[in-house]
Amino acid sequence: MYMNNTFKNINFKVEGKGSIPIVLLHGFMENLKIWNNIIDDSNKHKYKFILIDFPGHGKSDFILNYDTVFSMEKGAEIVKIILEKENIEKAVFLGHSMGGYIALAIAEKYPEIFLGLCLLHSTAKSDSDNKKKIRLQSIKLAISNYSFFVKKSVNKLFSYKKIPFLQKEISFVKKIAFSTSRSSVISFLKGISIRKDRRFLLKKTNFPKMYIIGLYDLILNAKEIREEAKSGNKTCFFEVHTGHMGHIENPKKIKKILENFIDHIIFN
Repeated sequence: MYMNNTFKNINFKVEGKGSIPIVLLHGFMENLKIWNNIIDDSNKHKYKFILIDFPGHGKSDFILNYDTVFSMEKGAEIVKIILEKENIEKAVFLGHSMGGYIALAIAEKYPEIFLGLCLLHSTAKSDSDNKKKIRLQSIKLAISNYSFFVKKSVNKLFSYKKIPFLQKEISFVKKIAFSTSRSSVISFLKGISIRKDRRFLLKKTNFPKMYIIGLYDLILNAKEIREEAKSGNKTCFFEVHTGHMGHIENPKKIKKILENFIDHIIFN
């Protein structure tokens, strides 16, 4: 853990002894355990994984005030401080959903530290007006009935075709989501809703970028994300037959795509 002026304790850990640093940034109402199936003994000798719990998620301190807005820029500064503490000058970043928004905030301010970026079920777009209204409704629901809000939110993350076969995975994600404090959830929802549109970074940055797109994603439209990816410089995309949680629904596939991406960065 590390301490700063805003949050007393930010939980993070380093796994593996490889020479290639991989920063894993979890999504909304997740924590670093979400990456359990991406990290195993088969890749710890190649990579050094840096896993972080954002405030109010996992073992990091809660955000206590409902009025707090946790911006993606705040998340970026937390990551940068941890990388400096670990003497990591460059890394490959993998951000799931909200983690992708934070990774893009880092890329805008510190592009020189990127070996590459993978946006896993994420987007560089800002929220539309309609999406902002939905976020506001989510905040109201989280305040009035947190249990229902969590269950409803998690169910939408998975491929509707596979839900009967994913009960163990869904229970795992719900358990993590319920461990996230309500005040932190509200603070992050506010920050996500006002995040900056960073599609300009897709063309401006020179490091390799990759989108992983879920064809059955109910959160992000696969067609729109495909077009977004096509607009970028040094940007590729892969489509997987999952919902918004490819790293939970099909971790072997996601792991293989990620390893191929990293190998392309290192050996080209």
